[in-house]
Amino acid sequence: MPNNLTPLEIDALTEIFNIGIGRAANSLNQMVSQTVDLTIPEIEILPNKDAINKLDIDNSVEISAVTQQFSGDFNGQALLMFSKENGLQLVSLLLGNKIPIEDLSELEQDSLVEIGNVILNACFGTVINFLESSIFIEMPEFIQGNLNKIFTYSSEQDWSLYIKVKFTLPSEKIAGHISFIMDITSLEIFQESVRKFVFGITSKAQG
Repeated sequence: MPNNLTPLEIDALTEIFNIGIGRAANSLNQMVSQTVDLTIPEIEILPNKDAINKLDIDNSVEISAVTQQFSGDFNGQALLMFSKENGLQLVSLLLGNKIPIEDLSELEQDSLVEIGNVILNACFGTVINFLESSIFIEMPEFIQGNLNKIFTYSSEQDWSLYIKVKFTLPSEKIAGHISFIMDITSLEIFQESVRKFVFGITSKAQG
């Protein structure tokens, strides 16, 4: 089992993702003119096989998802996921409720990819800037199916750094998940980046 992040590193990483998710939520607010509520990011190191169970989504539910692979200083997969019904509702909001939900299927893929691109890149941009990391982000991909089809990330190691945020649009009863799965082989580099960030903050505070 790998070494866990220290409580201070967890706090720093949570704050970084909070800022990134907040920026993503603000972008989504502007896109759909709705208030978005967010949970505090859950961050932990766990076996790859357990990560899928952390999502609290029934494997029989059909999901609409946007996924992006990333590589560089650390490698992994980012996911933006909705139930198929909630995905269509979100697309309807994006288009101003001008098209009946039953007629949205043809527009769903492009619209959700646009939403996913905005949200995931807002998160990535924040994390990369704070940790001063070098990351290559692949183009977003739309996938529809159950969790086993959506959750495709795997590595040669048995452990991953797992980050999850749940967000909701309460007025529309729409809920979704943002998840990041990071290869544990990147953890040493990742931890060093977090430590530099924490050291920079504590040094300024002491100064």
